[in-house]
Amino acid sequence: MTKCPRCFTVLPSDRYAWTPTAPDEIEVDDVATVFHGSPVRSGKVVELQRPSGSGDDWAPPVSDAEDKASGPVAEVCPTCHYRLPTGWRGAHTTCIAMAGARATGKTVYIAVLVKTLQLLGERLNCVVEPATSETEQAYRELYERPLYEERGILESTPAAHTSNPYQREPLIFSLGLWNGIRQYLVLRDVAGEDLENPDNAHAPHLRFFAQADGVVFMFDPLKVESVRQQLHDLVPAQERVGGDPRSVLRTVLSIIGDSTPNLAIVLSKFDALQALEHVDGSDWSEIMSQRGAAFSRDPSLQYAPYNESDGRLLHEEVRSLLDKLEARSMVMAVDQPHTGASLHSRFFAVSALGESPVGDRLHHSGISPFRCLDPVRWVLAQRGVWT
Repeated sequence: MTKCPRCFTVLPSDRYAWTPTAPDEIEVDDVATVFHGSPVRSGKVVELQRPSGSGDDWAPPVSDAEDKASGPVAEVCPTCHYRLPTGWRGAHTTCIAMAGARATGKTVYIAVLVKTLQLLGERLNCVVEPATSETEQAYRELYERPLYEERGILESTPAAHTSNPYQREPLIFSLGLWNGIRQYLVLRDVAGEDLENPDNAHAPHLRFFAQADGVVFMFDPLKVESVRQQLHDLVPAQERVGGDPRSVLRTVLSIIGDSTPNLAIVLSKFDALQALEHVDGSDWSEIMSQRGAAFSRDPSLQYAPYNESDGRLLHEEVRSLLDKLEARSMVMAVDQPHTGASLHSRFFAVSALGESPVGDRLHHSGISPFRCLDPVRWVLAQRGVWT
């Protein structure tokens, strides 16, 4: 089953669409504009539908589309008119939507996630690489170079109304062959600023959340007031940028509605809590120094199938930590969502950097990711990939 990288809708087997590669005329594409969130201009889109009486394996000859378009064509999604990579329909895709309030570390997480996916891919004899030139350039310029070469802290994801909201374009990575089928991972990020606005719960360009295979919701526990009050004497003061993660989660759940994507609830910047092990005389020192706890180890790079038992143990530990932090409202929002939907969810704890930055620069110890692969490996496992 293959989905569109932009709208995450399953590509119908009875509808195909194309656009000219060198159109004579360019016009505003109203359909693409709705899903993109800003005006999209392209050549005229031509469609072909399965004739009655044709079998399920029907596929129209490209020459038919070229005749209608009067020239060479490129296939696009029939739903949102996104131009599909070559051979897309013959592959298997896993589509993940990233969510969270501002300053939760989503951009840094994506940068580190790709590197750790490449390491795991090597152990599985799979090559993880950008699947399109657009993804290659975006990852290189917006994620890899600022973090790994300039060793600075990445800028937050720009809001949709800004002049350069690069996150409107999906990041598409090839995961190599698995069970003889080409596998792709698609990541789409959304600015925390957009999700902090509850009015965006019905925004057309965010509909892809409801079609996602997985939604990774990241939140900084120190952005929850009750947590901040508990730990204000134990951890350094945090900047107040970013909304309450509980309200952002509510918006995300409203967008999802009655759909059933795999929902990963991720405690980001977990290194801040891990550091409490060294605060002598506090309850948290005893809690965070438990060497047998799942949150004290990282097996995510093991090439064996995703460790379901370890994942369930970590899930329960994170829920208990949130209870201890008086942030049970986050747990209840997932267990009993206001939408009434039944969610397939799991809690995780990650640290993309391993150490808190010093100002706008990385810590001198460098990048030491902790359990960054867990949420994505869990979603991939649900799809039968890398199992």
